[in-house]
Amino acid sequence: MGRVLTNNMGLARARQTSLGVLGGSPTWKLTEPNSFGEAGATIVNTPRDPISKNRQRRKGTTTDLDSSIEYEADLTLDAMLDAVEEYLFSTAANGDLTFRGGDPTGTGFTVAALTATQASRLQWVSGGMASLLYSAGYLLAANNGLHVLTADPVTTDTELVVSGLSAETSPANAEVSVAGIRAEAGDLAMTITSGVGTITSGNNSATNNIDFTTLGLTLGQYIHVGGTTSANQPASAAATPTYGYGRVIAIAAGSLMIDKLEQANAITSHPALLAFDGTDDNAAGTNVPIDLLFGRFVRNVSVDHADYAELYTQFELESPNLFETTPPTPVASPDGFEYMLDNIANTLALNLPLTDKATMSLSYIGTDTENPVDNASRKANATTPLLPLFNEAFNTSADYARLRITDIDEAGLTTDFKTISLTINDNASAEKVQGQLGAKFLNTGNFLIDLETNVLFTNPLIPARIRDNVTVTMDFILENGDGAIAFDIPSGTLSSGGREYPVNESVQASLTLQAFEDPTLGTSLGVSFFPIVPASAA
Repeated sequence: MGRVLTNNMGLARARQTSLGVLGGSPTWKLTEPNSFGEAGATIVNTPRDPISKNRQRRKGTTTDLDSSIEYEADLTLDAMLDAVEEYLFSTAANGDLTFRGGDPTGTGFTVAALTATQASRLQWVSGGMASLLYSAGYLLAANNGLHVLTADPVTTDTELVVSGLSAETSPANAEVSVAGIRAEAGDLAMTITSGVGTITSGNNSATNNIDFTTLGLTLGQYIHVGGTTSANQPASAAATPTYGYGRVIAIAAGSLMIDKLEQANAITSHPALLAFDGTDDNAAGTNVPIDLLFGRFVRNVSVDHADYAELYTQFELESPNLFETTPPTPVASPDGFEYMLDNIANTLALNLPLTDKATMSLSYIGTDTENPVDNASRKANATTPLLPLFNEAFNTSADYARLRITDIDEAGLTTDFKTISLTINDNASAEKVQGQLGAKFLNTGNFLIDLETNVLFTNPLIPARIRDNVTVTMDFILENGDGAIAFDIPSGTLSSGGREYPVNESVQASLTLQAFEDPTLGTSLGVSFFPIVPASAA
């Protein structure tokens, strides 16, 4: 008889093509849970209980089934990328500019034939601007890291041309993704007015200007002004180093407007993001090709938006030795595999405790869980799941680049946080009908974002903002060796405010931030991903 040890279990996920349809060639990816809650089917058998002199139950019938999965995992770049589209019911902007498994050659990365949309967002002009790519997961060091396009991609191209690569056969989980754009030396300038930066292209009177409308940037997305080295970072008119994050609020052909700039009241190890004039771009007083870094971006959208998507995930739960009939050995492992079908995102809690690693608690609701099968009956491609690639955990001590609640005009309220819990609630539920065991459909309700935190009571404006129902905004950015994630709650209101008085410690205030639809951006939460940023907080 088999005996399944929890520590030996495995979990993999695959995105379905639609409700009830896994697809002919699904891509499975290993998930790394720390613990499980519910996982699989809960079945209700209703007995007969007649009035009878026998005074016993009679055999009943199977009447109901609930299928779900809940697990906790460390917050990593991979874990959030896997889940965020499902929970925000939206496809990622620039998500199609991530290419997996492309073999490096002597001249570039091989990819599937580019679509017209992909080719139009990858830019290169001789002597001018060039898109930046970031690659990871390759065996040879030369093939990993930041690369600059050296030829203009066109529709149906099967290679992204870059220099300095060594030929190798790609590991299955290796990938190349867009990482931003490099401007021509002296091309970019930025002015700052009332906390809003306007980046303009064309300041060296060249013809190779950037059209910001063609890059796949989206309102609400965060970018990073300045590259990973001083050779691609601007300086202010006073030759002061300047680089950092900003949120895109307007996009035009030759200009980009960003707010939520670096500030003294935010946790950051970046220099202040200052204005620069495009004529003496670095501290040495010479023009440099400035990088604007960005990646994928996901935000919640309305159901009639082109990016809206109801995404269903199938999970495979591996139970080692489940089908073992003799004492298990290291060689023989007739494992069991259960498939949880049609899972739709329900709740995700992002847990940011004091001086610890960040974790995620995820829950899904599905239609059914199939009975366990052995290895011979696994789903298509399940035997070759992808390994996680960006699996460095974020922590709450050293990995913050920014952490703040501010007024809508960016006047700081607080940056001294003790604990944070951000919850995404899609209010999913199972729709059951007669004639079918388990759910036939899955429903979603209103999209709710709530954040609970304890902060040091350092600002008398906090209770005033709660009492007056003032709109506030919150953003926090985490960086590590795998890249960065920027979380942005554009608009919300604070409640609670009750004080705690721990002996020998600072007075704390308990706050709840309830997000609502931002009147300009139309979202409650935006999540921006960066495959590479300067190594400042890592």
